[in-house]
Amino acid sequence: MTSKTQRKETRLIARTSTEIQQIIQRAANYSGTSLSQFLIESAMEKARNVIEQSETLHLSMMGTDTLFTALDNPPKANKKLLKAAQHYSDTVNVHNN
Repeated sequence: MTSKTQRKETRLIARTSTEIQQIIQRAANYSGTSLSQFLIESAMEKARNVIEQSETLHLSMMGTDTLFTALDNPPKANKKLLKAAQHYSDTVNVHNN
């Protein structure tokens, strides 16, 4: 028994000058792919890079040591931190009650 995976197709549209289209088409030709496939692969590569830069924390060795020291020996909560925690609880967690 074979199952057929349904694939939803979405169209991406970009308007550009003829010059830009020709450059991208030439690059697609050199890479041996269609214009559409070249655009998708290029956009996905850029998207992954942007997501990685936004979601990944990069620290120096000194920064790493400082972070682990703070995690191992956290400072006591001061008034400002307690106020921020209460504000977070009041505004962000309103639907969790």
